[in-house]
Parts: sequence; C-alpha cells; structure tokens
Amino acid sequence: MREFIVLRSEDKNAHFPHQAAVWMKLFGMPWNLILSSVWKYKRKLKEQKPCPKTTGQRSGSSALNHYLVVEANGGLNQQRSSICNAVAVAALLNATLVIPHFDFNSVWRDPSQFSDIYDEEHFINSLGHYVEVIRELPEELMKLYDFNISSIPSLRVQAWATAKYYLEEVYPVLSEQRVIRIAPFANRLAMNVPPDIQFLRCLANYEALRFSLPISTLAKKIINQMIDKSSSNGGKYVSIHLRFEEDMVAFSCCLYDGGEAEKKEMDAIREKGWGAKFKRKAHLIAPGLNRINGKCPMTPLEVGMMLRGMGFSNNTPIYLASGKIYQAERNLAPLLKMFPYLETKESLAALDELALFEGYSSRLAALDYMVCLYSEVFVTTQGGNFPHFLMGHRRIMYNGHAKTIKPDKSQLAFLLQDTNTSWKTFKDQMEAMLAESDRKGIMVPRVRRSNRKASIFTYPLPECRCLWESKNSTLESAQSFHLPKS
Repeated sequence: MREFIVLRSEDKNAHFPHQAAVWMKLFGMPWNLILSSVWKYKRKLKEQKPCPKTTGQRSGSSALNHYLVVEANGGLNQQRSSICNAVAVAALLNATLVIPHFDFNSVWRDPSQFSDIYDEEHFINSLGHYVEVIRELPEELMKLYDFNISSIPSLRVQAWATAKYYLEEVYPVLSEQRVIRIAPFANRLAMNVPPDIQFLRCLANYEALRFSLPISTLAKKIINQMIDKSSSNGGKYVSIHLRFEEDMVAFSCCLYDGGEAEKKEMDAIREKGWGAKFKRKAHLIAPGLNRINGKCPMTPLEVGMMLRGMGFSNNTPIYLASGKIYQAERNLAPLLKMFPYLETKESLAALDELALFEGYSSRLAALDYMVCLYSEVFVTTQGGNFPHFLMGHRRIMYNGHAKTIKPDKSQLAFLLQDTNTSWKTFKDQMEAMLAESDRKGIMVPRVRRSNRKASIFTYPLPECRCLWESKNSTLESAQSFHLPKS
C-alpha cells in the first residue's frame, strides 16, 4: 500500500525550501519528453586491440594448495568490488579462493553472508576454468586455527596495491603459510592490472556474480510490474537512486529546512553513528560550501524540479530506489505531486514478499539494483558505489551507453538559490544538462598500456569486451540479462 501523501494547498504543515515556491508553477506545465527519444547519441564501438590469446585459464586444480581468505566490508557494491578483486588476486597468486566472508558493518548493520546475496553455486561454476573457489578451508588447515577463520592472522595490504606488490610482498607470505587472510579487503587492488587478470575481474562482475534466487525472483516480478505500468511508454521507465536517507543527510553535514531542531537531530545521529569524528577540530562543517560544491544529497523536490525542467512530463513512470527517506511524509509529497506514477519496491511488492528482506539493507539494495539496471533512464543523485557499478553494468547492457543522468549539482544549487532565475532559463539549463549526460554516457576513458586510473567497474570498456566476445562466457548467459516472459 502506498505510504505517500499528496500535497494539498491547505496543508499548512508542508514545508519546502524558499526557492521551491518560485518554481511550484511547473506542476501544471505541459512537457512531454518521450522516453524513447531521450538519448540522441548512439555509441559505435570502435575496433579495439584483440583480446589476449590467453585469458588466464588454468589447467586442473591449484597445484600449490595455497588459499586466499578475504573479508569484504562495506555495503552491497563495496562488497561486490572486494569479491571481484579477490578473484583477480587469487588468480594472480595462483591460489584457491575461499568464498569471501562479509564483514558486519556498524552503519549498514546487515548480517547477510555471500549465499544470502549471490548464487554461490553459479559463482563457483562460472569461475571454475580460471580460479578454484571453495566454500571452506580444508579441515587440516582449519584445525591449525581452531576451526575459526578469524584466528588466521590478518595480513595488512596497502590500498590500491599493484600486481607487483602482491607478487613481491604477499606471495612469499602465502608460500610460507599456505593460507593468508586479508582484512579489510576493500580497494586492495589497483585498477591497472595485467590483461588476463583484468579479464577475470570482468568475468566475476558481469557473469559470476548472480543474485540469489529469493532476490532475483522478487526483483524480476517488480521489473515486470514496472514494464506493465509503463505500457504507454513502450515498457520504458525512469529509475532514480535517491540518497536522502537520515544517515546520508547527517553524514553530509548539509542543512535543509528543519532549523535548530534539524541541527540537533543530525548532531545526535552523527554522534551515534560515527562517534566523535565530526567534533574533531580537523573536521570542518561548512553546509553552505558543501552545497555550492555539489556535495549535498539532493532532496526529492530538487530531483523533481530537475526532471520536469529536462522535459519529463507528469505521466512519466518512475521507480524510486532508496532506503527510508528522511521525513518521508513531508519530503516525498512534492515529488509525488510532480510524478504521480511513482513506484517503489514497497508499493510494488506485497508485504509478505518484502518481509524476508526487512532488516537486510544489502538484500533490499540488490532489489533496487536490478530494477534500476533495466530502466531506460537511470538518474543518480549522489556519488557512491551503487551508481558507479550500475553505470558500468548499463554500459555493458546498452552497447556502450550508460543511459544515465548525472546532474551537475553545483550548477543546480546555484540555479535553485537564485530566485530571480526565470523558468525558461532554468528549463534551458536543465535541457543542456540532460544533453551533457547523454554525451558523457558514451565516453570511454583513454587507457594507456600501463596507466588505467578510471574504475573498471564504472568504465568496463574496452577491457570487458573480451568477456563480451568470449565463446566460453557470454553475457547472454548471465542471470541479470534475462527476464521471465510472464
């Protein structure tokens, strides 16, 4: 059942940013941007260098009986990054990979483990010709550590470590101990690695990591519902990743419309979640500067005004991917008034279907990930691993185009703060911003032979084209690229 409240003219408690009042007239303006015509640029994939003749495929099992144990920390997609890097490092060290352990995070507070999020059997089988993956260490090794993985001494590895570092610094330790545990493992492998190793990182991300059956079943049902509800738009819909949750608002140190009460509330949330971090002298809290620099989470109202300015009409079907919105009743009302055909996983799934996911933030995020993946337009409103991974995944799916609106939040903040800006000027600026997102959607960073700095997860081309064209591992066989017919 929908939990949104439509804003009424007599609602004296509805409170919006001052500049919003100037733009409220946009609600009745008749724009109609056809979703099939949003993207003007068509990416033509140019011929790149041929894929390596050898793709790191091993013959038989790992001869050295070396084992790699990693702890993946963070949220859903930071853990995903760690898993892909673990596959790459295991191949680099010629080691057997133990299914990564998910570290319990005090912020995310999700106790899920690998098999709760991903199809473990598919992961093992997909990598079988390249990296051996096992569920647990052999009993003889477990005995040495009292059958407790955490008893294995943690090897500290520098962030963004190179392949050379692993071979010169880590491999000797592995050879001596037979098993190493790296914790934490987030961002512990450089983006620039040998082609064979890069291939395996692509293979892990786009083929081996398939969501578990409970997640994929419900996600596909939600996707089909969105497609049905978007029948007047050819089954196309817009997805928005909105980071206006309570913890995100608090972490950003930005101010909105709650005055002193909001400030006290956010101070309390920051202290509870991050201790004294924000009270240190070295930590400067400058809300105004954050906003001008584009670091403040966009409000639902700001997102709605941006999209209406870009030309999306009020009959545009929208899927809102988000956690619990800060003061949802008040903040979501204007967005719903601008876009009444707005849905969420809560509005589309039955209560008993979502009951299995409640309290598990990563599983809920996985549902949002899949629904956003299949949208015609993906709108990202804040940085982070979720949009970065999605943009890369969408580039693979949509022939190199990310089909993503990534707003210039600094420019948007400037326009919204200037109450003298006419609606025509605002609309012109938003249309230009959409065109720029379209242009950047097809851009591929130049990758020199020895210098890849851009994320392989956000910009998978041209390297992951090897996976795309591989006869043994086609993207068409991946779960995330197939929807049920009914």
